[in-house]
Amino acid sequence: MAANSWELRIFGLILLALRVTHCRCSRCCSVPSKRRMKKKPRVLTLLCLPEDVLFHVLKGLPMEDILSLRAVHSHLKYLIDNHACVWACASFQEAWPSPRNLKTFERAAEKGNFEAAVKLGIAYLYNEGPSVSDEGRAEVNGLKASHFFSLTECLNVSAAPFAWLFIRPPWSLGGSCCKAVVYESLQRECQQQKTQRGSILYCLAKVLSLFEDEEKRNAALKMFEDSSKQGCLHSSYLLWENNQKAAMSDPGRYLQSLRQLRDYAAKGSWEAQIALAKACGNGNQLGLESKMSVETVFQFFQASLPLNKQSIFTVQKGMNETMRYILVDWLVEVATMKDFSSLCLHMTIGCVDRYLKLRPVPRARLQLLGIACMVICTRFVSKEILTIREAVWLTDNTYKYEDLVRMMGEIISALEGRIK
Repeated sequence: MAANSWELRIFGLILLALRVTHCRCSRCCSVPSKRRMKKKPRVLTLLCLPEDVLFHVLKGLPMEDILSLRAVHSHLKYLIDNHACVWACASFQEAWPSPRNLKTFERAAEKGNFEAAVKLGIAYLYNEGPSVSDEGRAEVNGLKASHFFSLTECLNVSAAPFAWLFIRPPWSLGGSCCKAVVYESLQRECQQQKTQRGSILYCLAKVLSLFEDEEKRNAALKMFEDSSKQGCLHSSYLLWENNQKAAMSDPGRYLQSLRQLRDYAAKGSWEAQIALAKACGNGNQLGLESKMSVETVFQFFQASLPLNKQSIFTVQKGMNETMRYILVDWLVEVATMKDFSSLCLHMTIGCVDRYLKLRPVPRARLQLLGIACMVICTRFVSKEILTIREAVWLTDNTYKYEDLVRMMGEIISALEGRIK
């Protein structure tokens, strides 16, 4: 009984305590009851991310979006302004230099943006975009184009030098043509800076080699030698090709030249790979076993297999095989009419397919893409080129001169200079 009475007393005290705590009288209302405070969930924003993650987000964004983010917060402005990698990786897809965004393009190019540098070089060369007065236009535009083409070749580390495509003849070396200004400016730059100019020397030599003048061709050969000494693989191959006829008279020298060719092919020279495949296909000229020769040729062709067409249609949602067939058929017709080589035609179609795999193209611009690729490829492999005005005429004036110029810039930048 005693135990039960104590339990009852304790139970009564507990009830009394509960009553006091929750009593509604004026005396007890002054004692607040304890309530659980719900913590608000933490809102994560872009600024909460670590800086390395934030850089990963910023890289590759369209330039317009980066500029919008820059205006949102001072910390984002600091990160964007003080880190060149954001500018170098920004996308300028479907954007073109104009007076409104010229400073943005130039800033990105100076920070290492390949696409911005390519488009600025082409825009200044063809006077398409930047507003320059008629007085001294060739001089001003030529110097600007030269600067950005030089910058482009410095940033171009994986593809063959291509700036020469835009300044190749016909033009007068002593005239006031914008191309001549670009050539002379690049030449002065090479004379002032003796090192790390292999790709620029290659471009200058390619331009000179296309003239009929024997003196200019000899000067081009000297430039190729200087470029090769500075490590330009493409100049080394052209010198090998030039010395090949002399080497064929001596078997030992010829074998040594083939070994050099094999080295150039192993380093990634496209022309050297083709020449090596031909040499292996024509016989056992390298002293290899027949099985080894077959494997060498097989590896080359295996590395140059065409793209899977289905991968194109995953990007091009509104395109089908029939549309591509019509475009290719028209390009074949143009190549036949202009008597371009099959190599030029295949390179053109290859550029079209690679671009279609990278960027969506509206149906109305497919023909523009095709003819722009042909303009570029004829300059790369043909002696007779397809001019921009002629290309516009071939499309029945569906597109304008400036449309073709801008599409050329889009193609070169999207393919990162890899034309072949």
